[in-house]
Amino acid sequence: MERWEWLIEGKTGILQDPALGCFTEDPIALVHFARIGGKDTVLDLGTGSGVMCLYAEALYGGAYTGIDVDEAQIVLARRSAERNGQTIRFLTLRAEDAPDALGHGTFTRVLMNPPYFVSGDPGARATARHADASQLSDWCRAAFLLLRNGGTLSLCYPADGLAPLFRALDENRLAPKRMQLVMSGQRARLALVEAKKLGGDGLMVTVLPDGRPGGDRTPFGTQPKLLV
Repeated sequence: MERWEWLIEGKTGILQDPALGCFTEDPIALVHFARIGGKDTVLDLGTGSGVMCLYAEALYGGAYTGIDVDEAQIVLARRSAERNGQTIRFLTLRAEDAPDALGHGTFTRVLMNPPYFVSGDPGARATARHADASQLSDWCRAAFLLLRNGGTLSLCYPADGLAPLFRALDENRLAPKRMQLVMSGQRARLALVEAKKLGGDGLMVTVLPDGRPGGDRTPFGTQPKLLV
C-alpha cells in the first residue's frame, strides 16, 4: 500500500510503495556527499522512486532528470514531484540508452545508487549486487558519455566491493577524486565515491562516523575525519 513520507518535514515528501521497494539512508547520504549547486544539471541513473532528485532539488536547486527501467517507480516519482510542486523530469529509460536519448555531454553531475540498497533483505542485496557488478562498466560508460568534460559521477558502492568499481571507473576514464567511508561498527559498510570525467590523479578519503546520514554537507554538523 502506498504511503507518503516526508524528506523535509512540511516541505518535500515522497510516495513509497513497499511492494516496489523503499529507499534507505544510503541515497540520503549520497545527496549530502555530492557537491550539487543551483546551476548544475543532474542525472540520476536508476532513480527508483526518485528520492535523490526530490531531496537534492529541495535542498540545493538545479535541474534534475531521473531515469529507471521500472515504469511503476517512475509513475510514483512523477506523482511525488507534482505533489511537491517540483519540476523534475522522470523517464522510463535504460542507462545504456540514456546517452543517445538525452545527449552526450548534457549533464554536469550524474548520481547513481545501485539497486542492491533498495531491499532490506541481505539475500536479495547479495543477488542484486552480483547482477549489478556485471553491468557496472556499462553504467560507468553511460555516465562518461552523459557528463560534460570535467563533470562528476557520485555513487554509492559496498565498501567490500571497491576493486571492481575502481576498475570500471578506470576503464571509462572516470578518475576517483573523493571517497567517504560510511562505518557500521568497526567496519566500513558503504563507500561514497566521486569520480571526475577525464580527471587526473589524487584521491581524498574521509570517514563518516557510524549512524550519521549526512556527508561533507551534512545538516547534522558531523565533520568527516581525514584518513592519511
